[in-house]
Amino acid sequence: MAVMSMYSELLSVLCADADPLVLPESQDEMVVILLQCRQRLQEKGSGDGRVMAEELALELDHDRMLLRLCSAVGIQGDPELFVNPIAERLRLEELLQKCGVDFRTLADARRVTA
Repeated sequence: MAVMSMYSELLSVLCADADPLVLPESQDEMVVILLQCRQRLQEKGSGDGRVMAEELALELDHDRMLLRLCSAVGIQGDPELFVNPIAERLRLEELLQKCGVDFRTLADARRVTA
C-alpha cells in the first residue's frame, strides 16, 4: 500500500487530468518556464485563505513543470513521491543538476558555490 499525502494526490490528479501541453523543444525554454513558476511562487506571501489557495495552485503548477522537465531529460519522476514536497523537489533538482541542468538563480538561497 503506497502512502500518499493530500498534496501528492492533488499533483497526481493534475498531472493525469491535464490536457497535454505542447512542451518547448529546447531544454533551456523549459528551464525558463520553471523559473517563472518559481518566481510567481516566491512573490506570494501567506495571508488569508484565498492567498493560501493561490499559493497551493502555484506550488502544484511549479511541481508539475518540474516533473515535465525531469521527464524531458530522462529522469523518472512521479507525483506520488511528493508526500514530502520539499524533499522531493530537492531530490529532483539534484538529479537535474547532475544531468547538467542548472536552473537555480543567483537570487536563489539554495545556490551552491562552484
